[in-house]
Amino acid sequence: MSKTTRQMSGASLAKYFRELLAAEQNLPAESGASLLRTLQAELAQVRVRLPLPVRKAPAEAGSQPLFDPFAFSTVVVLTKGGAAALLEKLNTIASPDDLRELARAQHIAIPAGADTAGALRAAIIDGTSRRIADRKAAAS
Repeated sequence: MSKTTRQMSGASLAKYFRELLAAEQNLPAESGASLLRTLQAELAQVRVRLPLPVRKAPAEAGSQPLFDPFAFSTVVVLTKGGAAALLEKLNTIASPDDLRELARAQHIAIPAGADTAGALRAAIIDGTSRRIADRKAAAS
């Protein structure tokens, strides 16, 4: 007897929502990103029917794909490559809203006054450094 549903939470739920919204042809990218943030903020777990359909994002010339805040780990990049490598990765993210989403998703504390993309990048690097230091202090 096979399962007919599967419970999702955390990163797998976020990935499911991203793929679901990206595949919707009549949903503008900005609305999809806003809806994605709302779903992630309000739903902790979901039960979905199996089998999950394979979704492909529609190929539209003017639409941007939804931002994936888990495309890379700030802690891993900073640990293995240093601040310059993390800054290089963060420079690929142009939107301040996406930078805030990355910080929120990866539990990186940023000051409330950081509004510009440059200030957010610096705050994410500093917050990631503090997070690594906190981990090391807790481990000793």
